[in-house]
Amino acid sequence: MKIRMYNVGFGDAFCIRDRKNSLLVDFGTNNSRIEYRPRREVFDVIISDLSTINSKNLLLSNFCPDHISGFLYMSEKRNSSEGFDKIYIPDVFSKEEMSRTLALLLLGDQIKDACLPGRQVSLYAFIMALMGRDQKVELVSRGKGFEKKYQALWPDTDMIRQETDRIFDMIGKEYHEVMGILVKFAEKLRRIIWSLTEQGKEECTDHRILPSYVYEREFRTIKNMPEFKKLLEYLHINKIDLKKFRRQISIVFHNERDGELNLLFTGDICPENMSLIGENYDNKFPLHDHYWCIKVPHHGTQDYFFDFSKYEPENLLISNGIHYSNSKQQSRELRTSPLYGGLFYIEETHMYCSNCDCCDSYENGCSCKERDIISPSYYKDI
Repeated sequence: MKIRMYNVGFGDAFCIRDRKNSLLVDFGTNNSRIEYRPRREVFDVIISDLSTINSKNLLLSNFCPDHISGFLYMSEKRNSSEGFDKIYIPDVFSKEEMSRTLALLLLGDQIKDACLPGRQVSLYAFIMALMGRDQKVELVSRGKGFEKKYQALWPDTDMIRQETDRIFDMIGKEYHEVMGILVKFAEKLRRIIWSLTEQGKEECTDHRILPSYVYEREFRTIKNMPEFKKLLEYLHINKIDLKKFRRQISIVFHNERDGELNLLFTGDICPENMSLIGENYDNKFPLHDHYWCIKVPHHGTQDYFFDFSKYEPENLLISNGIHYSNSKQQSRELRTSPLYGGLFYIEETHMYCSNCDCCDSYENGCSCKERDIISPSYYKDI
């Protein structure tokens, strides 16, 4: 088995390859250019590389642009030979009550800097990309086994529901009407995805999916409502962080059986949720004592730092890259945390990073003792 770590800048794309089949974990970036190459060129290289694999599935840990933009680009090409046998996504679709969670995710996509410039890279765009396709979708939540070898450790659907209720309470009754309209629209989208799952196909035989332009027109009408625009302003003024909320649904998984080549992929998991997983809060799915590879959360940024040293990782994977808050200025808060490298380096752990120019441990050269930097190459095999 090997992991191919692609260089997508501030984004995620990993291919876990073995003899039988392969799993691509995320495919996207927040950058318009990567190592001075246009994003499109990098995506084309990855798509070409994936086309050499006969049997492959895709896991999207969450619906942020840096995790799905490559998949959306790939979907536009509409080449069936480049498709996936199955797509795994977080379970925010299996129950009608989850339409409230989807409404918050749709709302979060409309806030400033939520999407790539000039592109609608969002949960809505993802659902529209799957419409009209005979695509197998499988929903993932805590305890779910998949690929006959992996087990999901997050999201916990009960905790996501509690967080959804908390945010709805914060929004309050003042925006009850417009949120009700958005929830009804979200329910229509939920049923589209649910109908692509094995169980949903059996239950949704009487559900009619309309042409995509019908949903586009309805969504545009909602976004143009004066109350909707006031709601977005209210979220901004009151600093209700829906970006963080969508990261809280991020899939975290590891090998179901403890072994020598244990993997732990963490998506964009928030540190408080990662701590719960580490504590085995429900006494059901403990982490293993040792991991061959750990993909650190959210590109290794400081606010999402988690100390993995107790799990004795042989390799840490940090999919980092320079992130620009606008066209000229780097986002300081989205640089790689110095706690992953330099003086804080974990003994006997090999560091694989996309780029060190965005790392706060970097000064006159990379300060990590054991490190591999992908840049300027397209990928690195581990």
